Amino acid sequence: MFRPFALIPLLAGVLAASSVVAGTVSGTVQGDGRPLAGARVTAETGSGIAVSVYSAADGRFSVSHPLPGPYALRVRAAGFDDAGTHAADGDQITLSAAAAADPLRLAASSEFLALLPDGEDKRRFILNCTSCHEIAHSRIWKDGKVRDTAKWVEAIKMMKAIDVYAILAPEVEPERFGAYLARHLTPERLAALRPKPRIEAATAARATITEYPIPVASELPHDVGIGPDGRLWITAFWTNAMWAMDPKTGATERYSVSKDDKQLAQVRALAFDKKGMLWIVLGGSKSVVRLDPKTKTYRTYPVGMYAHDVVLDSKGNVWLNDYFSKPERVGMLNPASGKVTTYPLPSANLPDAAGKPLPYGLQIDAKDRLWATQLAGNTLVRFDTRTLTSKLYTLPETISGPRRLAIGLDGALWIPEFDTGYLTRFDPDKETFARFNLGDSSLGAYAAAVDPRNGAVWITGSLDSSLLRFDVNTQAVERYPLPTEPAYMRHMVVDPNSGALWSAYSSLPTAVPKIVRLERRD
Repeated sequence: MFRPFALIPLLAGVLAASSVVAGTVSGTVQGDGRPLAGARVTAETGSGIAVSVYSAADGRFSVSHPLPGPYALRVRAAGFDDAGTHAADGDQITLSAAAAADPLRLAASSEFLALLPDGEDKRRFILNCTSCHEIAHSRIWKDGKVRDTAKWVEAIKMMKAIDVYAILAPEVEPERFGAYLARHLTPERLAALRPKPRIEAATAARATITEYPIPVASELPHDVGIGPDGRLWITAFWTNAMWAMDPKTGATERYSVSKDDKQLAQVRALAFDKKGMLWIVLGGSKSVVRLDPKTKTYRTYPVGMYAHDVVLDSKGNVWLNDYFSKPERVGMLNPASGKVTTYPLPSANLPDAAGKPLPYGLQIDAKDRLWATQLAGNTLVRFDTRTLTSKLYTLPETISGPRRLAIGLDGALWIPEFDTGYLTRFDPDKETFARFNLGDSSLGAYAAAVDPRNGAVWITGSLDSSLLRFDVNTQAVERYPLPTEPAYMRHMVVDPNSGALWSAYSSLPTAVPKIVRLERRD
């Protein structure tokens, strides 16, 4: 254990432990003079890499920083802010958190959206108006005041004006939904709102969360993947590039994937093939790139569609789903010839008022069958790449917002419902659905990923700034709040060796983009 030789407050609300080597600091967090459970303690160096843990039921914590040099300690909990006092007694540090002057300033979107009554209007609002970003403090307050109907109408009209891909459905009328929000998010109801404890004491001691800065602060890190070399690969949406990050040091290497820097390529989905080549979707240029990580050379394949996701079949063919198509379709790219073949999918037959079906998550199973969700279509599609036959399934709840699904160890599909806070399991053999409540209808369950070691399902709570773990055997749910608000996530991946979970904060418009890793102890 490292013994701090100096403890000095660096800034208001920041507690500093100076050290010449990396080490571990242990202690207790107190609030109002008693042990504070579930408080987040963060250690951060000048490099920007931050390591966070949560205090146990007795307020105790132990945090280690992997990098040498001095680092600062910060503490936060529901209703408490960083500002506070500290004391050192040998190897132990006591952090005394102070009551927050504005408890809602860093509250997650889910806290505010809980004021909206459950029902189709709420689900329709979440589907359309939080599809790319959070609805938290900075969006609810305008010029120091809670938005009224006119300000909400103004915001929704602005969103529609910049929606070049027509993702927002025509039925989302600014006047109607502006009045809806103003009716429920009133100054009086917001003034009475108090943040809830973010984590259960039994869960708190299990997690270590590490956040890494990205090379370009204004970037949107869209998707992440683990390469054969163990590095984390990140799509840089705005800068036409890929980044490869060393998880030990946080150092990144840039790989260009577009020759025309003037064109916004919108680098998004990625997948490695069996030979270690990286396939990347460039939505803005309607193309796919094959990148050789060893030589940094790449080849571009025009595909004639704005693909949302990419997977490879057992023969090495590249499959894509057309994000903005109506009627819906998938495309197959033959890497040898460069030829693209498209195939129609069964349509959700959405009325014009409901907008585009928005084909979304795409996975391929051991039988070379594609499984695709349709976000606005509220459907699941099966497409057999061997027989070219397909089938459409409607999800059990209306306007549920199925997003990025995952395939379990037993072949079952796990589908996060963005609009409802449920996780749905689909049995491909019995063709049946089962739904599991994750505990919060405003969660914003965006993406799912399966731990290949034990089958546990991880879910991003993109409107809750949290990651959740669902035990497929016991159906127990663990919720891990993340240190940054907002932590709006679009994709994640589980390290098959360690079980560490990786994701990125990808709010659009850009908020505080970072890479995040969660390590869970059993």
